[in-house]
Amino acid sequence: MTTRLPDMVQAMLDPEIYPDRTSKVELAQTQMSFVFLTDNYVYKVKKPVDLGYLDYTTLDKRHYFCRQEVELNRRLCPEVYLGVVPITRSNGAFTLGGQGEVVDYAVKMRRLPEDRMMNVLLEPQKRRFEPVTEVPPAKHVIIDTSEPLEKQVNTVTERLP
Repeated sequence: MTTRLPDMVQAMLDPEIYPDRTSKVELAQTQMSFVFLTDNYVYKVKKPVDLGYLDYTTLDKRHYFCRQEVELNRRLCPEVYLGVVPITRSNGAFTLGGQGEVVDYAVKMRRLPEDRMMNVLLEPQKRRFEPVTEVPPAKHVIIDTSEPLEKQVNTVTERLP
């Protein structure tokens, strides 16, 4: 059984919609997101779903969680998480960051090299390391997004035995 993709998702498969030139667009899906891979960037759009443990059913909620994802992940990967881009529609045409009605939001990320992705690195024939058999104690834990990371690390480190 084939499910028809929403109009916005179909539009985002067209390389012309992107502000950064790209030769192709690939689509990957999770149960909670549409992920569009261009030549140099990745755009992740949250699906309007309620899975019990997360609720993306409204535009405001998807916008909020896109901003949260960027804010939290930029702390560890600032060069990857670039921001939140509005997806707009004007005269029936969709665009990223354009004029018109905002219909959704996408997290914009720098695309990482394919050969450094976990699914490739973890293929048994490509492993270059031994499997982890013991996990060392955590030395750094992010505990509060309102405090600077350095202060959080110092607070947690002071509590370690």
